[in-house]
Amino acid sequence: MSIGILSTVIQAIDEAQMEARAEQHTMVNVRPGEKVSSMLDLVAELSGKSATGLVSEALSSHLQTYAAASFEYADSIMEAAEQALKQDGMLQPGSALELLEKADVITVQTGLKDKRPML
Repeated sequence: MSIGILSTVIQAIDEAQMEARAEQHTMVNVRPGEKVSSMLDLVAELSGKSATGLVSEALSSHLQTYAAASFEYADSIMEAAEQALKQDGMLQPGSALELLEKADVITVQTGLKDKRPML
């Protein structure tokens, strides 16, 4: 196999993996204007958190409130919690799922063979 063929195969595999990941996730890129960016930097500095940490915290909080607003979202919440537990073995600190757990909307059973959230 020549180097050209090998690099072509590697590139094709990389592209296939990126497409598979793109189907599972949506990336949002937000570039605020100068005023918003300055305000965000100031609030981040005053709070001792990073700007991305502040935005992530706010999004998680609003997502938790939205998800808990209706039983209609129960299946989606359960699937997301199960996926997070399978992937990381825990709910990420500060995530909407952890906020739902703290608000006693979901309960995560531990010590079981496979951890499953319960409503």
